[in-house]
Amino acid sequence: MLIAVAVLAAAVVGAVAWWLRRNEASGGDQVNAGSAFEAEPKRGWELLLTSEARAAFTEGLRACHEAGGELRVGAEQGVLSTYEPPRLISLHLLADAFAARGDAALHDPQGTVETLLERVAGAERPGVLHLRPGWLEEEVDGMDAAAFAAAAGQAVRPDGWTAEPVVGALQVTVPGEESVPGSEDKALTHVNGTPIKSLAAKEEPAQGDGALPAEEANTLMLDLARVLDLYREARAQRPDADAETLLREVVPRLVAAGGPGVTWARPPRPGELRTVLGSSPELH
Repeated sequence: MLIAVAVLAAAVVGAVAWWLRRNEASGGDQVNAGSAFEAEPKRGWELLLTSEARAAFTEGLRACHEAGGELRVGAEQGVLSTYEPPRLISLHLLADAFAARGDAALHDPQGTVETLLERVAGAERPGVLHLRPGWLEEEVDGMDAAAFAAAAGQAVRPDGWTAEPVVGALQVTVPGEESVPGSEDKALTHVNGTPIKSLAAKEEPAQGDGALPAEEANTLMLDLARVLDLYREARAQRPDADAETLLREVVPRLVAAGGPGVTWARPPRPGELRTVLGSSPELH
């Protein structure tokens, strides 16, 4: 139990740091304003933008896509996918950075989005996941890329994942209010000496139309190439273990570490982290 609390606390610290660092970045379906975005905002990342900025952001994404920069908007997941180069980008992060550009973004939506994709998403950071082309071209333990992606998804959350095996991307939907009996949410009152209440205040949108939906699902993004690296290491140490057992160990370990190869559409709440980390035997 102590190990579980320690791992969760470390993950929460990383999540809060993710959100605090998001301001540094400010310095689905194919993009289609009629299908990927509704007239009335209902998702947290949309509420980071005023109605005028939201329309401009939509236009900027669409213009970039039509100009040849293939994009895929997962509006419900809060994730933007790019393919040249392959990346997953938090729409919360991107919308926040777009809003920070103010009138300049409204006057040049396409140019602003292009600049953000180059500068904000140019380096891997919280909210930005770079993927590895050709991550699994043959097979591992009898699994091709599609089978390995499916096995990894099942290991994390059997009924809530989507994968793009070609680029090695896995997205896991984690319900926002899901929790585990015996939750220690209330016990964690400070992170690095700062009250959680003060940190939460920083999460409110400064320019948008409303507060973030409390029960909105979050999206965990995983680089399957990193999962594969850990899987091969575990296989070398335990040649007789079955694939499911190894994946149920290495994937939560990757998520708990919070380093390269894993990020979220928005900073995860403790209950969301427990939903994912709870499948790891050493966390019970």
